[in-house]
Amino acid sequence: MTILKMSPLEVLKRFPAFEANIRKLYREDDTFRTICEDYAECSDALQRWSRLQSGEAAVRKREYADLLQDLEVEILQYLGEHEES
Repeated sequence: MTILKMSPLEVLKRFPAFEANIRKLYREDDTFRTICEDYAECSDALQRWSRLQSGEAAVRKREYADLLQDLEVEILQYLGEHEES
């Protein structure tokens, strides 16, 4: 499965209450699709670094965790700005 196909799934797992809006925006909005792809890549990187035990791994894990949190805020803001009426 490619990242493109997995991208909305990662966001859907994190924000299941917004499923309909996430699916719609992912299909129709290039900006939202890019945010979802970034989220999936970041989540994947965090999982990879979390399996390693080194000083660099700890630093990278913290960086990716912070980035993932920032992307979650961005996703929620985007969903709020593009709510279904």
